[in-house]
Order: sequence, then structure tokens, then C-alpha cells
Amino acid sequence: MSDIDIKTRAPRVPKERRSRDPERWIARPVEKSRRKAGLEFRPDPAFFALADRVVRTKRTLLGYDRLYVFWQAVRNLVDVPGAVAEIGSYRGGSAFFIATAFRERLGEEVSMHVFDTFKGHPPAAITAHDTFHAAGHFSSTNVKKVAALLSEFQQLQIHKGDVSAELPRLAESMYRLVHIDTDLYQPTRVCLDYFTPRMSPRGVVVLDDYASSKCPGVARAVVEFLEQHDAYDVWDMRTEQLLLVKR
Repeated sequence: MSDIDIKTRAPRVPKERRSRDPERWIARPVEKSRRKAGLEFRPDPAFFALADRVVRTKRTLLGYDRLYVFWQAVRNLVDVPGAVAEIGSYRGGSAFFIATAFRERLGEEVSMHVFDTFKGHPPAAITAHDTFHAAGHFSSTNVKKVAALLSEFQQLQIHKGDVSAELPRLAESMYRLVHIDTDLYQPTRVCLDYFTPRMSPRGVVVLDDYASSKCPGVARAVVEFLEQHDAYDVWDMRTEQLLLVKR
């Protein structure tokens, strides 16, 4: 892993500050001169208005820090063409956040594909790299409830099943943003192999749990892929997410 060129190393957010008073932790340290000038950075209220809707209703396991990565990504992808995909949607909260953020920024919906088994990890996806995971993990979701949550988005399609089987059925398309949140080695690698040649230049892939000690398969899949492909600039967000920007 030491061979990968990590571009940023922002301060890690203390756990005790990730959910209590999000405006405190997200105002990260800046230069003394900026603090003295009163220019300490804070997200706009629109971010918290949207993030609260998914965090407080427990429709996602992502905290404010990880959602803010998507908030920034959306704002940097306005003029990048392509669809959006999320693999591992669980209860649909992060998909709702991303779809809404794009709609608010662009004034219209973007085409989006949402994938989940809605039955937890498929047995065939568990490998020796996934020490802390078992078949059926993250099964406490319901496709009908997720569909109801996302029903306001006319350009969004939900794909139920193992992503390895679902991806080959997609019509060919280019992508501007892909969120990979599978926790496992095999589907992470499958997604990287599939989406990389279909990413628009400057398109972004966000890999969740890259730095999680309980998801070693994710880091292994990413490291192996990046050793074989020189397609991305790599950014460690220090939120346990890795951000890849297509060259």
C-alpha cells in the first residue's frame, strides 16, 4: 500500500465529534491567518438541511463527514457528463442524498443506478480477504421501502441482486460519479473493473470503508487495482473513504 500516491491527508475526525454537533467537526483547522480574519471554513446550511434528513432518520450508516465528501463531489461534477451509480445502497439514504444534491445543484435530475442485493452480502461474494464479514450481513433493509424513499426521482433505477450479475445487463453509458460501498473484496474489484473504462474524464469514484479495519478486502482490492492501472489521481479523504479522480 505504500506505493500508492495519496494526494491529501486531512485531519481524521474524532469519533465523538462525528454525530454530535456536526458544524463543530466539519469546521476543520485552517491557517492561523485565516482564523484571525474570521475566514474559518464552514459548509453552507443547505448541506446540513439535506444531510440531517438522511442521518437523523437512520436511512444511511454514513455520517456527516462522509456525506460532505459527496456534497463537494457533486459541486465539482456539474460540468462533467455522465450518469451516477451507487453500489451497496442499504436503506437508500446515501442514494437519496446524492440524487437530491445533484438536483439542487443542476436544477434537474441526473440518470442514476442504485444497486443492492437487499438481502445482505451474497455467499459467493465472501472471500478470505473479508475476515469480519459473513453472508447475509446488512440484510436489515427492504427494497420496497428504499423504492418508496427514492420514488420522487424519475431518472433513478434500482437494481436488486448481486452486482456481479447486474452490471453486465446495463446499457452502455459513461459515468461522472460512482459510489462503491460493498465492504468486500470481490464486488469492489468487479466494480472498479467495470466502471473505470466508463468513467468520464474528471469523473469521481468514492470507495467507502477503504481505511476501515473491518473491511480489509476493500483496501486489498483497491491496491491491487491501482497497481495494475494508472487511470486515476488518488485522494485519501481521512473519512475512511478513498476518492479516485479519472485522468
